[in-house]
Amino acid sequence: MRKRNLNTPEDSTKISIAANIVLLILKIYGGFFGGSRALIADSLNSVLDLIANSAVWIGLKLAKKPADADHQYGHGNADVLAASFVAVIIFATGIYIGYDSIHVIFNHEYAVPEYSATGVAFFTIVLKWILYGYTLKIGLSFKSAAVLANAQDHKSDVFASGGALFGILVSQFGYPVLDPIGGLWVSFFILRNAVNLIRDNVHTLMSGAPDREMVEKVAKTAEEIKEVLGIVTTRIRTLGSKHYVDLEIFVDKNLSVIEGHHIAHQVRDLLISRYDDITEVMVHVEPYVEN
Repeated sequence: MRKRNLNTPEDSTKISIAANIVLLILKIYGGFFGGSRALIADSLNSVLDLIANSAVWIGLKLAKKPADADHQYGHGNADVLAASFVAVIIFATGIYIGYDSIHVIFNHEYAVPEYSATGVAFFTIVLKWILYGYTLKIGLSFKSAAVLANAQDHKSDVFASGGALFGILVSQFGYPVLDPIGGLWVSFFILRNAVNLIRDNVHTLMSGAPDREMVEKVAKTAEEIKEVLGIVTTRIRTLGSKHYVDLEIFVDKNLSVIEGHHIAHQVRDLLISRYDDITEVMVHVEPYVEN
């Protein structure tokens, strides 16, 4: 029987959901029965992760819907909206962990965790690091903002559980206050990661252009058509994981409309065939006039 390929955005999200369910159960056990406040806070992180994973799943499904009368450029930004939701979830997680840690410190509610808590925290770090690498690879391969946000969420969880493990270990050596202090350390990294994600996704939702290198590559590729005498402007906007290009080119002023139209089609076809993430190209033809 042929093995099923698990290298799609949908499959990576399913695996993330399954892993977070397992981790939620383990963290609740390690937190309440192992006596670790850091793991109790981290268990909420897993609940939020499940909500975020569900949003990614929905976003991936919606992004695949074809264009219609109300969404003439397709539904690609559903992917970015899902990524933005994940970023907000990560931010909320960081705020909660920081608040809970400060509350524990000021109220002296810390205690020495059991060794079961140590095992859960260590297992979480290993599993989340594996999930981060796996999800990041798929996110980059499919250029999916939602899956890439999911990967960053896994990476944040590595920091979260790393801080929890540090606090647990030091607490077991006689310094229980460092368990919630570890939570504060985790909170900082999670919030920083969330802010970066929110910034990147807002840029995309605001029709922000991709990096300058992409714009320059598109212009140089268009100039490979020998009839193109120059590029007037190159505009690119991102919709989900795809790019829409608006290009103005110079051609010989003596060419007929049909000839100019043919050159524009050559440019469009070349760009779409060359770059998998370019889904549509609008080429405007301008007559070249020497000064």
